[in-house]
Amino acid sequence: MTGPDTRRGRKHLLLRRVLPVLLVFAAALALFLVLQGGNDDTDTPGAAASSSESPAPSLEPGEETEPTEPPEPATELPAPSVAAREGVPASARTLTVSEADFAAPAEWSDGATVAVTGARQQVTSGRGPGERAGQPQTVFALEVTNGSDKPLDLNAVVVQAVYGGSNQASPLYDQETVDFAGALAPGATATAVYSFAIPEDQLGDVVLSVDVDGYRFPAVFSGAVPAA
Repeated sequence: MTGPDTRRGRKHLLLRRVLPVLLVFAAALALFLVLQGGNDDTDTPGAAASSSESPAPSLEPGEETEPTEPPEPATELPAPSVAAREGVPASARTLTVSEADFAAPAEWSDGATVAVTGARQQVTSGRGPGERAGQPQTVFALEVTNGSDKPLDLNAVVVQAVYGGSNQASPLYDQETVDFAGALAPGATATAVYSFAIPEDQLGDVVLSVDVDGYRFPAVFSGAVPAA
């Protein structure tokens, strides 16, 4: 049997062996709790920041964000007038006399004029390329005076002739013919020569039109051609 001294010695021996282990375990547990608490403190601000800032939504290809406000309506500009030309008043299209005879000039409202300064009847000589000899030929000498205050573009002049009421006269080109061209300064005058195949017996009923620039109304001369 063991006596009281033996049991007391065993208890002291157990305390000496177990107590250090318990103390080490308690210290390790305390250290773990301290370290865990520090990690929680450092993570909290980041978590708060991430919760206060929402990430920008990413768009899938082909997606569009919805506008916050309705778009402004598009402004539709009126189409320009067909007859509008910058720097030239609309009144410049108008002729002071709608139809003139071959002896008087035609005048537009802005002061520009065109006149038939001469006409003669002959037959073609056949000297030009592609020209047939012996064709009836009416030669018109024309003169344009720029009485306006703007340059007059003569690069697009079109001259046509009709005889007998409905017969379109064919234009003839030879060494005599000279077209209008270039820009005519205010106050300046330009001359040109145009020829048409008009039979001599039809010279009593001829209409000659001069379209200067495709913008003005064409000047029209009608009646008997005073051909020499």
